[in-house]
Parts: sequence; structure tokens; C-alpha cells
Amino acid sequence: MKNLSQFSLSKIYLSLFLSLMTVLSANSQALKIQHDLVVAKDGSGDFRYIQDAIDAIRVYLPKRITVRIKKGIYKEKISIPSTLSNVTLLGEDGTVISYDDYSGKGKFETFDSYTLKVMGNDITLENLIIENTAGRVGQAVALHIEGDRCVMRKCRFLGNQDTIFSSGENARQHFVNCYIEGTVDFIFGSSTALFENCTIHSKLNGYVSAASTPNWVNYGYVFKNCKLTAEANVDKVFLGRPWRSFAKTVFINCELGKHIVASGWDNWSNVANETTTFYAEYKNVGEGANVNARAKWSHQLIDNEALTYSNEKIFAGSINPNLNNFWTQPSLIGITGKVDTSYSNFSAYQSSKKSHPTTEIVSEKTLNSVNELKAISYGKIGERALLLDVFSPKKMAKKASPAIMIIHGGGWRTGNRTQHYQLARRLAELGYVCFTPEYRLSTEALYPAAVHDLKTALRWMKANAQTYHIDTSRIATLGFSAGGELSAFMGVTAQNPVFEGNNGNLNHSSKVQAVVDIDGTLSFVHPESGEGDDSKRTSAATYWFGYSKIDNLKLWEEASPLAHVGKNTPPILFLNSSVDRMHAGRDDFRKVLDQNQIYSEVHSFPDAPHSFCLFNPWFEPTIKYVDEFLKKVLK
Repeated sequence: MKNLSQFSLSKIYLSLFLSLMTVLSANSQALKIQHDLVVAKDGSGDFRYIQDAIDAIRVYLPKRITVRIKKGIYKEKISIPSTLSNVTLLGEDGTVISYDDYSGKGKFETFDSYTLKVMGNDITLENLIIENTAGRVGQAVALHIEGDRCVMRKCRFLGNQDTIFSSGENARQHFVNCYIEGTVDFIFGSSTALFENCTIHSKLNGYVSAASTPNWVNYGYVFKNCKLTAEANVDKVFLGRPWRSFAKTVFINCELGKHIVASGWDNWSNVANETTTFYAEYKNVGEGANVNARAKWSHQLIDNEALTYSNEKIFAGSINPNLNNFWTQPSLIGITGKVDTSYSNFSAYQSSKKSHPTTEIVSEKTLNSVNELKAISYGKIGERALLLDVFSPKKMAKKASPAIMIIHGGGWRTGNRTQHYQLARRLAELGYVCFTPEYRLSTEALYPAAVHDLKTALRWMKANAQTYHIDTSRIATLGFSAGGELSAFMGVTAQNPVFEGNNGNLNHSSKVQAVVDIDGTLSFVHPESGEGDDSKRTSAATYWFGYSKIDNLKLWEEASPLAHVGKNTPPILFLNSSVDRMHAGRDDFRKVLDQNQIYSEVHSFPDAPHSFCLFNPWFEPTIKYVDEFLKKVLK
């Protein structure tokens, strides 16, 4: 070393220094904190400032840590980035996070005015007071939250206009035992947010909520067991108005003070919003809960509908059907974006002929007594039109006619609306107006897209009842195979908001007065069902749900008509082949119908193939059974 020149020593030191910096840089994240922390203004903790503690935490934490914040007023503008997760901010009694920015202060806009901004997922805020003290100067956000799976527990959110921006178009947030105060639209945004056992306090006349729920999200803002209070001089507060057209807000078992206006809801000076929003209430109490005077376009949930607002269902999440399939679906699902033509009347004939040699194709021909209208658009998904066809008697009775929606089969993956044209013609000849809608199959969109489409078609039928001379109090659904399951599902979930979707005219009910199920399963999880028992995950239902039975049993249960049958189920006709698994759950389903004194019939065709209703010698008996049943129940 003594013989080394000064220049050589410098090079060695420089090399060692650079090596050390490389090691430190490579391991910088390892030096980040991943254990519990304490923040205290008096210096007795790990940090004096909350933001400093947040900045020191390791990104994408593998396990949850807690940042304990000792009491005191922390005047900080705090941001939790999207790279941070699994963190709990836990305050003591008297822990206050306070700031005073507002829209219009310098270059600040509404979304910059926050006191606390939460972009990370799995963040919990507990026992904190979060306030924006800017005063009544316009938009001044206390909490700006876009993270998913976030919980706010025993917190107080203080502000005026726009106190809480609860957003993220599919983010899920849970506010429990919180106090929230404000003046106008003081809870607003696009997230799925459940406010449970909270006090919602209005400081001025205005609006409690302003949701901007995307049209493909099943739930928006849900208030359960909350208490709505107000300052003494406040007497005109609306439950909500739509910041965007498809806003969803529901109040369940809440106590509404007298400051809530009789109409309850506002359309934000846009009548069109009345057909796209979903505003609803269920068993609220208090002087502000007079349902008789509510806006006519709002809803009062029935018992079965209210059951769909369980915490589990609210937080299940939604899939955006408008996104490119590449982003929304794993390869397992089998979405191809291409039409699957593997199942048709001819392919079914070839299959049935092998086991049942007497099978004969029913000839397709127009009837002189029947009008046919083809390719009518009943709704749109983005730019994609949904089409149906109408078959009606040329000689219409003076009295409006009963209507039948005929739903094709094909394992929710193939088949098309032309499958039952001849059935529609023959039933139209008997006096029914028949509609054969298409619906999105599993090559295009997953469950419950097909249900949403068919309910959209049903509401379209009712909205156009005068045009097609149909009686909206005498409508039946009829379906074969997968269509039979969908027909039954339509009957048992009438107006259940989870399954209504947001397309088309929402002012009409999806209720039907009769159901015909031709060899369609009643349960995907019943012991009689062989659906989804394959280890390779290639069953028709697996493709439709996007999950095998093993991967998501609850989804399979939810999609089973047997899970929803009850006192509001309409009369049902079951027509069955000799293939036992195709009527899985039928007998248990009928037991519930019998308990509720609801009429049902079963007619089985011995030694008949699954596709019997498409072919002779079973086609005409099928029509006879359908006609006789509908004449009994659609009086």
C-alpha cells in the first residue's frame, strides 16, 4: 500500500465508495420500516410528523403494521401513496389531523384540497379526527380516499362542502361508527362505500350525498343503521343527488331527522337522471322517513331486495364489461370475443338422432297468421346493439295480449335467438306476442351480464307495450336448457337491484307473472347437478362464471334459482327430458313453492333427449303444455 501513488489510492477509495452506494441503493427498500411505529408531537415516538412516518414505511408491505399517533393537533397535509398497503393509522382520543386548503386557494382545485389523501389499498384509519378548517369557502375536502378495501373506524370527519371524497370506480370502502358532518354534497364520489352505524350531520340546507357510481358497478353508496341529524335551523336536506347519471345510493334501517325533505331525492335539474339513477330506501324511521311523499322515481326495497345488501355482497366487487377483455378476464374464463356456433338446432338434431332415431327436425316456415319483425334494438352495451325479434298474431284481439320472452339455450356460451323461431311462430298463432332476445354469452361477457341483458329486454317490452299491444300484467318467460335456468332466474329475482343492471329504461319492473323452464337447472350446486365437477375447469358454468365451483362456490350458489325462490316467485311450469341432471334442484324448488301456495306443474317426456323441445315428436306436446299452463295462470 505504501508504494501506491496518491492517484491510485483515490481510485481505490472512489471504487469502494461507489460499491457501497450501489449496495445501499440496491438494499434501500430493505432499510425501509416494516414494523409498528409511534408518532408523537413531543418527540417521545419514532417520528414527530405523520407524513415522515408514512414516507419511511416499506412499499407493498407483506403484513400489516400499525402507526400509533399520540394525541395532539397535527397540522399536516398528508398523502398515503398507492404503493403503500396494509397500514393502520391508529389515534388516541384527541388525535387531530388538520389542514385548511380549499378549491380556489392558489392553484388548488377540489381534488387537491384534501387534508388526508389515501390512494393505497388495505388502509385502516381508526380513532382519528380528520378536519378541513377552511370554512365555508366552497369545496374543501377533509378525506380524499380512492384506495380499495379500506376501513374507517370510529373516526370524525369535519368540514363543510365536500367533506369526504370517497371514490375509485371499483374501490370498496367501509365507514364504521364514524361521525361525518358537512353542508353540500359532503359525501361524494364513485366508490362502493358502506356507511354503517354512522352519524351524518348536516350543518346547512343541502345534500348529504352526490354519488358518481359507474353504470357497471352494482353498488354505490349504502347507508345502514345510520342516524341523520342536523343543526337546529336546518330544514331542507336531500338524501342525495346524482353527480353522474348512474348514481346509486341506498339508505337501510336509518333514522332520518325532520330536516330531510319529503321528496327525499333531487335529480340535479336533469329529468334524464331519473331514469338512470338508483335511489332506494328500506325500513327507515324518523320524521324524515315519510315514504309516501318520496320522489316517484326513487325506490322502496322489498324484503328480498334488502337481503342483497349484505356486507358480503356489497363488497364482492364488479367487473367492467366495457373494458377490453384482455384486461378483465383470466385465460381460464375462455372469453374469445368470437361467436361460438358449435350448438345449433342442426347440431342438436345430429346428436339426438344417434340416441333417439325417431327424432325429426321441425320444419322452419313462416305462418300466414303471424307478423314477424326482426333485429330490433332493445339496448346497447357501448356501441354494441342488443337485438330481439317479435312474433305477433296478425289478427290482434281488442284486449292487449299476453307476452312471452323466449330465451335460447346453448350452455350460456353458444346458441342464438333464432333457435326458437318456430316455437315463437306457433305460440303467436295461439294469441301470444313472442319476443326472442339475444343476450351476451360467455365468449363475450361473464355472469351476470346475460341476466342484465334479459332484464333490460323485459323492461323494454314493458316500455313498448302499447306499440306491440301487450298486457304488462300478463308476461311470461320461457327458456330451454341454459335459457330455462335464465327464465327461472328472471322469475325469482324480479327487481332485485343486484341483478337489474343499469342498461335501458329502469322505470319499469322486471317482474313476470309466469315462468316456463324447459330442462334448465335450478341449482348449480345441488347433489343432482353434475355441473362443474370436472377437474379441468372446462364446464359450461365455469366458463360463464369465470370461476370453477371449487374456486368460487358462493358465486355458483348465488346464480342458482333455488337460492332465491320464495313467496314472490310466480307460477312455474317445468318441462323435462329423461336427463335427470337437467332438472337438478327442481323438487326442492317445488317444495318452497308449495309452502308458499304457489302453483307449479311438471311434465316429463320419458326417454326424450335433452333438446326434445326443438324436435318432433315432442314439439307439439311442448306447445300444448305451455299454452294450457299459461291460460291457467295468465288470466
